[in-house]
Amino acid sequence: MRRILLGAVGWSLLLTGVLAVGCGGLKYPSCDNDESCNSDGHHGVCMQGKCVECRDDATCGKGKACVEGACSAVAGFCDDSKACANGESCGKDHRCAKAPEAKHDPTACDDEHGCPTGERCQNGHCVAPPKGGPGCTDFPPPKFQFESPELDAEAKKTLERLAACLTSGTLKGANVTLVGHCDARGEMEFNMGLGAQRSEAGKVILVGAGVAADRILTVSRGKLDANGTDEAGYANDRRVDIEVR
Repeated sequence: MRRILLGAVGWSLLLTGVLAVGCGGLKYPSCDNDESCNSDGHHGVCMQGKCVECRDDATCGKGKACVEGACSAVAGFCDDSKACANGESCGKDHRCAKAPEAKHDPTACDDEHGCPTGERCQNGHCVAPPKGGPGCTDFPPPKFQFESPELDAEAKKTLERLAACLTSGTLKGANVTLVGHCDARGEMEFNMGLGAQRSEAGKVILVGAGVAADRILTVSRGKLDANGTDEAGYANDRRVDIEVR
């Protein structure tokens, strides 16, 4: 009796398969693979049992993106063959955008752009005195001997006073930039290196006095800003400017 029952079930399953084949299987847009979506004049890919136009942006081609299974034109798309209009420019992401307006940086200064009252032009930008109260507003730039990165005693005192202002005084939490300079004599490359050594010498004093290294930026200008023509002028060129921000 069991053998007869199993045989009946087997014949039933076989008949179901034959009927399914006879009916042609899944009908578009239903699918079980991409091949199912590319027959009888249809084209597409199979996504979650349904034929759609695309699976990702690569399927759509240039200038289009795949959105919910359909290829849609990208707004503002541009390339060598499709230029932007209305004065816009094509960016690296192939999108049209307005070019930023060129504006003069109000903090920059030169012979034609002065600084606001109370500020001075230093290293190409306006610098205001530190608002640190007594003892923390004026830090004369350390000076150096010819071709030397060594700080003298007076310069060390200035930097130690600055460190006290930065760690426990009225400039606590501020950052500082040390800009190394040289006089006009010597090769450009040599002076850039010497300027870097001078600014780093100042940083060593500040770090040793408790200022966190990440609050100190060192920069070298070498002889780019040198204007001395005699010994007095050369001495003024050999310095490290101190900028508290």
